[in-house]
Amino acid sequence: MKLAMQINLFESIKIFIEIVESGSFTQAAENLQIHRPAVTKALQQLEQHSGVRLMQRTTRRINLTPDGEDFYRRSKPLLAQADELLELFAPERALHGQLRVDMPISFAVLLVVPNLPDFYREHPSIEIILSSSDRRRDMLRDGLDCVLRVGELEDGDYIARTMGHIKMTTCASPAYLAAHGRPETLEELQQHQAINWINSRQRQIMPWTFWTPSGTEEIRLSGKLVLDNSETYIAAGLAGLGLLQGLNISLQPYLDSGLLVEVLPDHRPPPRKLSLLYPHRHLSRKVRVFAEWLETLL
Repeated sequence: MKLAMQINLFESIKIFIEIVESGSFTQAAENLQIHRPAVTKALQQLEQHSGVRLMQRTTRRINLTPDGEDFYRRSKPLLAQADELLELFAPERALHGQLRVDMPISFAVLLVVPNLPDFYREHPSIEIILSSSDRRRDMLRDGLDCVLRVGELEDGDYIARTMGHIKMTTCASPAYLAAHGRPETLEELQQHQAINWINSRQRQIMPWTFWTPSGTEEIRLSGKLVLDNSETYIAAGLAGLGLLQGLNISLQPYLDSGLLVEVLPDHRPPPRKLSLLYPHRHLSRKVRVFAEWLETLL
């Protein structure tokens, strides 16, 4: 009887996590392929077992209580450890289930999505829920299994795996250069308009960086436009609104076609670190195979 209760508790935790990450009881039931009343019952049993209220339910939405938030953060890695334990003793078992990933728009559009058919040929039973944005997201709060990030990392409750370094390029449209001239030195940059990038979390305009004989130099450039979306950022550069400094993976197609032109090639920006973040030390097999696949792309 006690063993059955423990198994039911394990399943209830799994259902609770799915409710949090899917955002609704109905979606959780659909994802887990169980009846809707079973989801409600599992949450009730878990709240009874824990002795605390985990969720506030209304007709339109669900919200985690402070206890529910804490329970979710603690139970997520616990469940991952259990999955890892089962995978350890059945390594030949085909991987299945959902993998929730977040990455910058440019990587999703230009690199990952075009190559996903190759990943699915190896792992046809994995369902990838891919969110792509240029805003920093909270892995545990948003129910993410891993996050691809560019640049220096902020302090946080995660493990980081370095995937490599990404080349950066400074450029502008031919129309902008025809109207304003081409900067030949870092000092001449101050006479130009910059399209600036803002850190979405800290709300700070990011400095421009350049290699110099004495090392890396950071420069603050004036501009009339500040953006936080990579697609809009490139569109502004193509429209001739100013100089750009961005990821070469995003800019290279436009450089190849002549729609953008590199400037200051003798003072290229230092490459930026690319990292895969995951929320706990016990790396699941699904995240591990996805990370290894990403490394082959990069």
